[in-house]
Amino acid sequence: MNWVEGLFSWGLPADFEFVEMKSAGNEVHSRYRKETLELEVIRTLEPDRLTERYIYRNTGYYDLYFQRGGLGIYATFNDSYPESDICIKKRCHAHIWCGGEHSYIHARKMGPFPTELALILTHGSLDSYSVERIEQEMSNDRGDFVLHPSPCHLLPGSEMVLEWQLVAFPQGKFQETLLAVNNGIWVEFARETIFPEEKFEISVESRHWEGKISVSCRGESVPYKMRDGRLLVEYTPQALGEHRFDFQIGEKQFHIYGYCCPQFDELLEKRVRFILKHQQMKDPRSPLYGAFMIYDNEEHSQYYNYIWRDHNTSGERGNMGLLICRWAQMHPEDAEAREALELYEQYLLRETYEVETGIVHGDIGKHSCRVRLYNTTNLINFWQELYRLKKEVKYLRWIARSIRLFYSNGGMHFYPNGTLFSDAIDMIREAGLAAEADELTELLRKHVTQIRTIGLCYPPHEVRFEQTIATPAVAIPAAFYDRIDADPEILRDIAVQLDVLSRFSGNQPDYRLNEIPIRHWDEFWFGKRHLYGDTFPHYLSCLTARAYWLYSKISGEVIYREKARKCLRNCLCVFSPDGTASCAYLYPFSVTMRNPDGSIHTPAQRGEFFDPFANDQDGVLYMILRMGGLDALR
Repeated sequence: MNWVEGLFSWGLPADFEFVEMKSAGNEVHSRYRKETLELEVIRTLEPDRLTERYIYRNTGYYDLYFQRGGLGIYATFNDSYPESDICIKKRCHAHIWCGGEHSYIHARKMGPFPTELALILTHGSLDSYSVERIEQEMSNDRGDFVLHPSPCHLLPGSEMVLEWQLVAFPQGKFQETLLAVNNGIWVEFARETIFPEEKFEISVESRHWEGKISVSCRGESVPYKMRDGRLLVEYTPQALGEHRFDFQIGEKQFHIYGYCCPQFDELLEKRVRFILKHQQMKDPRSPLYGAFMIYDNEEHSQYYNYIWRDHNTSGERGNMGLLICRWAQMHPEDAEAREALELYEQYLLRETYEVETGIVHGDIGKHSCRVRLYNTTNLINFWQELYRLKKEVKYLRWIARSIRLFYSNGGMHFYPNGTLFSDAIDMIREAGLAAEADELTELLRKHVTQIRTIGLCYPPHEVRFEQTIATPAVAIPAAFYDRIDADPEILRDIAVQLDVLSRFSGNQPDYRLNEIPIRHWDEFWFGKRHLYGDTFPHYLSCLTARAYWLYSKISGEVIYREKARKCLRNCLCVFSPDGTASCAYLYPFSVTMRNPDGSIHTPAQRGEFFDPFANDQDGVLYMILRMGGLDALR
C-alpha cells in the first residue's frame, strides 16, 4: 500500500513554481519560488523516519504578510473510497489536528494492520487545513489535504521555518510516538463537551518541562497543577459555547477546543418547541401539510425541494418526527406535540406510506421511482415509537409488513441504520403476535448470518465505503446477540467489525473531532451551501456511539461506553441554546473542487461554518433519548 497518493505530489507547496532539486546522500534539497518568497525544502531520510524542513525566505525589499490559509503544503494521504475490499487493505484514514505548535496527522489503515503512520510537527505552527477534491468522484474521495502554516509576517531578509517528521510505529502506540519526538506533548480532555454544572478537565503530558508555562482561556489566565509529570487543568466555564484554551510550554504554543453545552433537558425542550413552532407545514392547501420541514436559519423560513431528495420532507427529515414522538412519550400532557404527531402521521399515510404493501416512497405523491431502503427502515423506527405512544397493534402489523418487504427487496445485502429490527421483533412478540415474531426472527437471523459471512467486504451503498456501512455491521448483530441469540461466535465477529468502525474516529483535542467519525460529504447533500468536505460533526456521527454502546453492553468493555458518551456529547454542538440547529459543521478552512486532470472545477470556497439549514440533525437528540437520555451522557 502507498500511504500517500493524490492529484498532486506529497510535500509540494501550493501555488509555488519549482526551481531546482539537488540530492546528496540521504538528503534532498528542493527550491521553489513565488514572487519574492523563496522556499527551500530539505528532506532527510533516516532508517525510521522522514524529516521535512520547509524554510520560507523573504528575498524582497518589502514586508510580506500571510493571513490564514495564505500558505499551504500538500499532505496527500491516501484517504479515498473505492470498493470496500480495496479500502480495507490499501487506504488510510487521516486524522488531522492543526493546533498551532502542537499539530499532527494520525494515519491508520482502514482495515486491520499492525503499523500506523504519523506526521508530527516538530518546528513551526499549523493553523488549519483545506481539502482539494475530485468533482467527478462525488462522495467517494476525501481529497488532497493542504496544511496551512499559521499567519506570519516576514521582514525583508527574514525566514520562517516549518518542520515535521513522518514516523511509522506499531498499532496503538501513537501517544508514545508523539511524546518521543523533540518537545513532543500529548494533550487531552476528560470530556471535550461539558454541561454548566461540570468542569473542563485537561491533562498535558510532556518529557520536557523547561521554560515558561502558562494557560489561558478567553483572554484570562487559568490556574494549573503539576502532578506525576503532567500538567492538569480544571476550569469551570462562566458562559456557554466554545472555549479555546491556549497553552505555552517552554517555547511551544498551542491551543485546544472545548464546548460548554446548555443543560440537556433545557436544550431538548428548546429544540422541540422550535420544531413545533417553526418546522411543521401547517397550510392544509399544501400536499406537505403535516410534514416536518427543513428550516433556513438565514432566511428564517421553511424550505423544501422536490428535485433534491435530501431537501424534501422524507428520509432523514423523519428524525424530527422520531424526536417529537419520544418527547410525547415523556410528556403525555403535551397536547401540542400530540397534535403535531397526528398531522405528521396523516401526512405519511397520505403522501409516502402504503399501508397495504409496506412500501415507503421517497416524497409526496407516492411515486414508486423514489423508493429507498433507508427510508423503509427509518419509518419502521417511527411506527415503533408511535406504538410505544399509542399501544395500537396496527403499527406492529405495519412494521412486520415493512420488514418482510425490506428483505424481499434486497435487504439481506443491505446495511440499514434506521432500525436494528431486534427491538421491533420483541415488541411484536410481547403483543402476542408470536407467529409473526418467529417469522421475522428467522429473516433477521439470515441477515445477521449474511453480515457475518460478508465480513469486511462490505457491499457499496450510496457511498462506496463509509462509517454508516460499518455501524450496522456492529449494531445489528449486537442487538441480535443481546435480545435473541447470545452466540459467542457472533460476539467474536462483532469485535472484528468494531475494529474497522473505530478506525474512522480520531482523538484530537477538539469537541468537533474527538470520537467523531470521518464523514466528508454530508454538507453537500443536506446543507444549504452544497460544499463537499469534512463534516465534523454530522448527526450520523452518533450511530457510531450507538454501536459502541451496544457492544459495551454485550461485551462488558466499559471503554466503549465512555467513547459513546464522548461522541454523543460532542455532537450536541449542532444545537443552539435558542432551539435553532445546523445539519453539519464544515471543518476545513476551504474546499476546492478539481477535475481528474488537476484543473480547477470550482475555486476554493471557505469552510469553518455551521450550515444554515436545520435538516437531519435531530437524530442526535433522538438517539440520546433511545440510549437512556441523561444516563447516556453521564
